[in-house]
Amino acid sequence: MKSRKMIIAVLLFAAVAVSSATFAFWASGVTGNDDTATGTVTIGEGDAVTTTVDVNDETDSGALVPIGYTGTNNVDLTFGVDWTGSGATGATGTLAVTVDSIEVGGVDKSGLFTVSISSGTGAITAGTSQDVVVNVEFTDEPADEAEYTAVATNDLIVTLTYTVTADPAN
Repeated sequence: MKSRKMIIAVLLFAAVAVSSATFAFWASGVTGNDDTATGTVTIGEGDAVTTTVDVNDETDSGALVPIGYTGTNNVDLTFGVDWTGSGATGATGTLAVTVDSIEVGGVDKSGLFTVSISSGTGAITAGTSQDVVVNVEFTDEPADEAEYTAVATNDLIVTLTYTVTADPAN
């Protein structure tokens, strides 16, 4: 019986040794593999964000007189500009101001007055307020009594357009 146990033990040892050698042989024959895959992701398109530029009206009660005469010949008007819109807060852009018309009684009087933007244009951030200062100067006196009568004691109406161009990175 002892020899029988011994034979079983030797056969079991031989089986383990042979299967280990077989596994080692098999594993040494495996080499690395490569594979590539292509991922395709569709890039969405940002929806346009509608924004609003709100500008407060500015009224000045001072009386302007032409340069060279005693009195006030120019005045600064300050306009608060707010650029807002759903989803726009923090966006950056460029604020531009253009003078559309200079009128008295509905008649163009741009030859008598000079309107210039003295500050507030350039970079603007949505959700913040920015002041724009517009200088109005009575540059030239009326050419004759008829023109003087048309402008004296009347209101000068300066129409401005405020435009914000959003930065492309927004």
